[in-house]
Amino acid sequence: MIIEALRLHAFRNYRDAVLKPHPGMNLFFGANGSGKTNLLEAVHYCALGRSHRSAADRETVMRGETAAACGVTAVHRDGTRSEVSIRLTPEEPRKKQVFIDRKRAPRIADLMGHVRCVIFSPEDLQLVREGPAVRRRFMDMMISQADSGYFTALQRYGQALDSRNALLRDTPKGEALPADLMAPYEALMAEAAAVIMPKRLAVMARLADAAAEKYAAISGREGERFRAVYSPCCPDPAQLAALLAGRREEDRVRGTTGLGIHREDIRLSLMGREMKLYASQGQVRTAALALKLAQMDYLAEAAGDPPVLLLDDVMSELDMNRRTRLLREIGGAQTFVTCTDESDLEGLQDRRTYAVSLGEAGEGIVRETRGGALLPPEAVPEDPDFT
Repeated sequence: MIIEALRLHAFRNYRDAVLKPHPGMNLFFGANGSGKTNLLEAVHYCALGRSHRSAADRETVMRGETAAACGVTAVHRDGTRSEVSIRLTPEEPRKKQVFIDRKRAPRIADLMGHVRCVIFSPEDLQLVREGPAVRRRFMDMMISQADSGYFTALQRYGQALDSRNALLRDTPKGEALPADLMAPYEALMAEAAAVIMPKRLAVMARLADAAAEKYAAISGREGERFRAVYSPCCPDPAQLAALLAGRREEDRVRGTTGLGIHREDIRLSLMGREMKLYASQGQVRTAALALKLAQMDYLAEAAGDPPVLLLDDVMSELDMNRRTRLLREIGGAQTFVTCTDESDLEGLQDRRTYAVSLGEAGEGIVRETRGGALLPPEAVPEDPDFT
């Protein structure tokens, strides 16, 4: 798929902006803090309904404004178009509204699949260095873009988990936990896990092979065996309700539910050794890139159409050899790259380049400095609900 138009209104430091990106490589360069990452964040919102760097939607609203909006026109391989807009109103009851083909969608889940993207940023080194929650989020965001039913199951599981945790916390000490209230939530968690766990197992088995190949291709070291293995919470999701029931008192002491899909992990190793403990910075960076590139292949295969690739301040972190190998691996996908120096992509001819800077009032300014092969010129469709 290709993003034909990107629109922002009162989004971060952009008052109003409309871009028509190159179908291949798009380079955004400028000083740190000028707003380059905000452009990629807007694309991510349109794909997944959330930021890749902040859990608080209110942070995206321009100072002095009460609402922000971002939207894209996506063209799929079969020629069909998707108009997707997100309106963020943190101070109103409906804090986030999704519009698909200019119609308001009743659920965030309806957004999944209309725009697909893979983002890599310096924070993604946490995929290797940090705890299981980061790797679960990577797995969940990847699968949700290809399977809205998976996303819905995640939501159901989360709601039931929150309710069970509330009962664990709120039942006074000395009183028995209300089994008649806890059992239905445990059953709901097991029902959702029966959807989630097999999907995670199947997808991660495919991803592990692809990631190992990508690691070898980027590093140039065939002998460095990279492994990514999904570690489920229990052998069979049908057992989960009974296991949770048997752990109620233990969980009451904890104050939270200690078993379930919300505790699962992807174990990463290199040459049989845990990467979190032993990998160098270069190996960590290569492993994170390999996982993201494998994610691209998965989404392309699942939809029959490559996703958009977002590379946020990545090129400057790679040596020339890894940079060259990465560019070879991402050929064919529309790509948005941010960097502080235009020379990071020196020698790449087929691209469109934008200079990003700040105006006198701190607003973001995007100026095209170099064109590329243009898509057929068409008017950007008007969306009456965009702002």
